[in-house]
Amino acid sequence: MTRRLVALAAGAASLALVTLVVYGYRNRAQHRYEPRPAGTLTFAADIAPVIYRECVSCHRPDGPAPFSLHSYEDAAPRAPLLAAATSSGLMPPWLPASGRGEFAGERRLSTDEIGRIAQWAQEGAPPGDLTSLAPPPEWPEGWQLGQPDLIVEMDVPYHVVGGAAEEFRNFVLHTDLAEPRWVRAIELLPGNPSIVHHAMLMVDPTPASRLLEDGDSTPGYDGMHPGGSANVPQGFFLGWTPGRLPSAGEEGLSWALDPGANLVLQLHLRPGAVPDSVRARIGLHFDTRPPTRLVTTIRLASETMDIPAGESRYVIEDSYFLPVDVELLGLYPHAHYLGRAIEAWADLPDRSRRWLIDIPDWDFNWQDEYRFTEPVALPRGTRLMLRLVYDNSEHNPRNPSTPPQRVVYGPRSLDEM
Repeated sequence: MTRRLVALAAGAASLALVTLVVYGYRNRAQHRYEPRPAGTLTFAADIAPVIYRECVSCHRPDGPAPFSLHSYEDAAPRAPLLAAATSSGLMPPWLPASGRGEFAGERRLSTDEIGRIAQWAQEGAPPGDLTSLAPPPEWPEGWQLGQPDLIVEMDVPYHVVGGAAEEFRNFVLHTDLAEPRWVRAIELLPGNPSIVHHAMLMVDPTPASRLLEDGDSTPGYDGMHPGGSANVPQGFFLGWTPGRLPSAGEEGLSWALDPGANLVLQLHLRPGAVPDSVRARIGLHFDTRPPTRLVTTIRLASETMDIPAGESRYVIEDSYFLPVDVELLGLYPHAHYLGRAIEAWADLPDRSRRWLIDIPDWDFNWQDEYRFTEPVALPRGTRLMLRLVYDNSEHNPRNPSTPPQRVVYGPRSLDEM
């Protein structure tokens, strides 16, 4: 039997398969740290390799993080902050629990690495022999995947007011293609990562999104749900989050972009204290031939949630029975501020269980797509399972309402998904 490629997605209290997207979780140490002899830990020998591997994709000059860790002079004054952030599991941001799914690009520190950073900070952040320090990773300016085949960008910058509330803004981008093309990879440059929380790219084959934008007096139009006919290409999750590196794509996997279709770029904006602006660009890399493999998305979700004020454990479950053999490529889980835990697993025909992802501490601020290091083969007859837990009590530190209010499904971030 032909094996299909599947993406699993979660949204509106949901999970999407073949590309499963999950949000939330803190790195957690599993073993005790054995301290080094006092005075032996240094930045050059023990700390810089960890920072260069896990931190500087964001914490670099002109990166999306608020400060750089590119050098000892950058890191030493922030040693107590680094120790606190890594010991708590807040940094590096990685939500899935260890041992329940193997994902590409994991940002996870070992117990020993967390302990070394804490001990180094406690001992005054000694530099060591900085002349022996390997240079930090280089990040080419502009396009990380090389020169795109086509570049599209916002017509004009979008200006935001200082101190304004968060905003979901959709911008319609023309492609002006003369013939159909197959897109193998995209690279999204957010333009101003200091105010862009995350971004998502969709395709609208109709003029509907353009009409919505034309009806607004400023560039773009509002809404977490883009409206019109804009959707992500079947089986793909196209977006940008801080620290996420663009993928060059895979042979035989691409999506169609036809003449007359518009790209719809949704930016989740979080303005700072002063006025600012953003003008994003998208680089498209084309394939020379149509896709040779079928990729699709399975969405496990609920749109009937009604979470009472004060409810600390509101559970939603959904499942899907696979009618054919598939290979699961990745996951994209999603919830908003009340989400506390997301779990997805596969109950196989032989009655065994395979975990796909476990996020015990969901965090809306660090949502991401999770791609398996190797496709997960699932046979016909497998039941895909999703469980989401919400906390609408006063004990949820991320609850945006004080006191808690009843919350139902909806497109605003104060609603739930």
